[in-house]
Amino acid sequence: MRHPLSFASALVLLLSATAADAGVRNFFSPLLEGSRIDACLTGGVCGKPAADAFCKAQGYDKALIFQRESADGSRAIDSASICSGNSCTVLKQVKCFTTKTDLAGLE
Repeated sequence: MRHPLSFASALVLLLSATAADAGVRNFFSPLLEGSRIDACLTGGVCGKPAADAFCKAQGYDKALIFQRESADGSRAIDSASICSGNSCTVLKQVKCFTTKTDLAGLE
């Protein structure tokens, strides 16, 4: 019979090795040219695609998680499109991920 602790230890080692090879960074209230970033792309696609576009613009591969909130004004990440007024939905937080091992240019 295998010992459950052995499996847990192996899992921790595997996850640690994966995390060491990857880069993760949280961005809080991210900005684009001084404006909050809209949670939608220009074509009306919202949520993860906008968060992914933000992460890619920062040199990361994709967004792992993101949060949205209401704000007064925003700018779309994929164009010069601007939302004005208090009905804009922006990215509140984005956690970006990359498999790149050289993160010097991303900090």
